[in-house]
Amino acid sequence: MADYLPWLASASRRRFLQFSGGGLAIAALGFAMESRVEAASAAPIKLDMEIVTGKMIHRPGWPQYEPGDIKLPANRLVEVTVRCLDDGNAQIPGGYNKVSGTIGDTMRLIEGTPKTFAANAGKVVHEVPVKKVAHTFTVNGEKFFMNVPIPEESIVVYRFKTPAPGKYAWQCMAACGTGAGGWAGPMMTDGWMQGFITVT
Repeated sequence: MADYLPWLASASRRRFLQFSGGGLAIAALGFAMESRVEAASAAPIKLDMEIVTGKMIHRPGWPQYEPGDIKLPANRLVEVTVRCLDDGNAQIPGGYNKVSGTIGDTMRLIEGTPKTFAANAGKVVHEVPVKKVAHTFTVNGEKFFMNVPIPEESIVVYRFKTPAPGKYAWQCMAACGTGAGGWAGPMMTDGWMQGFITVT
């Protein structure tokens, strides 16, 4: 009997290792699946926007963001691509030529408005020369602040993380509308040069 003890021990060890190995494989599979789910939920939500001129929509002096009102889930990474078809600049208050509230307070700037472009096209910038700014996308909330200056005839790409659920007003801070000083018309109309980000 003593002669069989080492064999029994090694056989038991083999069965234990086989069982443990299976458990480890199952655990590893579960971890891999969980990682894939986390990676999918961590992938940025894509949001495409376009700025058209009033002439394009037969309403001179009324440039428009499309879409103007946006709905997004809370606490998610969002990648925004804005294609600005406007070919003129507008006056902005001091400091609104700087990128703020995005990931790293940066954006990728592509000159021109090509239909397609590589992920690494253009250059990463922290600000835009004041005289080149045509529009901004600005959220001036106490709990959520973001400012993205957008040059004439360009594409900008930036990322930000959505805040807690709520309704956040955004406004273009470039005087690009009608009336005295360019602050009337689309500047005061929801869905044009102002709107809301509804976070749920």
